[in-house]
Amino acid sequence: MVTFHVIDVDASEQVAEYKGKITPKDFGNLLVAVATEYNDAIIIPDNSNIGWTTIQQIIDRDYRNLFYMSKDLQYIDTLHQMTNKHYSEEKKMVPGFTISQKTRPLLIAKLEAYMREQSIIIRSSRMMTELDTFIWKNGKAEALGGYNDDLTLALAIGLWVRDTALRLRLEGIELNKQMLNNISGKYTKAVFTSDSQKEKDAWEIDVGQEKEDIRWLLG
Repeated sequence: MVTFHVIDVDASEQVAEYKGKITPKDFGNLLVAVATEYNDAIIIPDNSNIGWTTIQQIIDRDYRNLFYMSKDLQYIDTLHQMTNKHYSEEKKMVPGFTISQKTRPLLIAKLEAYMREQSIIIRSSRMMTELDTFIWKNGKAEALGGYNDDLTLALAIGLWVRDTALRLRLEGIELNKQMLNNISGKYTKAVFTSDSQKEKDAWEIDVGQEKEDIRWLLG
């Protein structure tokens, strides 16, 4: 059984959902097709077990907006992922999201916060039904016996990435824009304002309490 959600990160809204039985390779093709339709959305596949077959298909399709993370979570979804294999930090990065003893509590905490604050719009009744059977058992959040939590964990991954990696990416883009604007502003002032002022001052003389432009003498 494979699942995915399409999340509008600006509106914080679930806009599409899939749950079904298809091969890992076909699932990779489906993810690429759907993500392309939704403005080349970032794909965040679970990289456990057969997830690697799905991920390999996404890579083979040369889809550029695939999520990468490092095993120690120090680097997540860099602005231009895996661009230089010579950097040791990027060598440590792997495609997809790893659900582990370290990351699972982070996902559950993020999901719980969204549910408590009612800050995510869920359109699927199937998703709501699965959330109803997602319980705390022996100190661990998991599906009630006889039920599953595939949609729940997929949603949790999307929400966690929305509030971490994507936020960091947007902040990085904004910071770069501000830096470039500052450089552009200084460059413009130095080239156009300062030079033109020097030229003007060179042709002005004091006449009483006023200045007169004497370039008319050139005529």
